[in-house]
Amino acid sequence: MEGTRAVTVFVSMLRAVNVGGHSKIKMDELQAAYVALGLRNVRTLLQSGNVVFSSRLKDRAALAKRIMQEIERRFDLQIDVVIRTLDEIKKIVERGPALSPRADKSRLLVMFLAGVPDAQGAAALLKQHKGSEMIEVRGPEIYLYYPDGVGRSKLTTAFIENKVKTTGTARNWNTLTKLLEAGETIGRA
Repeated sequence: MEGTRAVTVFVSMLRAVNVGGHSKIKMDELQAAYVALGLRNVRTLLQSGNVVFSSRLKDRAALAKRIMQEIERRFDLQIDVVIRTLDEIKKIVERGPALSPRADKSRLLVMFLAGVPDAQGAAALLKQHKGSEMIEVRGPEIYLYYPDGVGRSKLTTAFIENKVKTTGTARNWNTLTKLLEAGETIGRA
């Protein structure tokens, strides 16, 4: 029965929104797009395409597809959407990276991939990367530590995607903790 299914809190992250003047979407308009899809408790966070919402739907691939179609219809933009449950985000934050437990969290990012890279792709990423950054591939996420900052690093999204053969979007640690807080607020509502 439709009415008896549990509600799940999701976090969706849009790839390359409001970055460098490209793919501009106002967050209130993005929120309205999610509401129009019947998603509930919709909240945007920051200006970079982070949306927390709840839904009775469980199929995240179908949810991502519906959201991408609505964004294309409303904004004439083809944007990749990566979705995780709030529980998955919570585990990522609680577990943290193994690469350096004392790492400065302000230099830590998590890249959320659209799929799990195969062993060859993960190995190619680790082998071909030559910088000072630390990389930890864990399923469909990659923990990335940039000791010298992200700005001048050659470990770019494009480099990573080319090696692991899937798309993704990265969020810094501060954003992840804010997404977790926003999602927990929805979960208590």
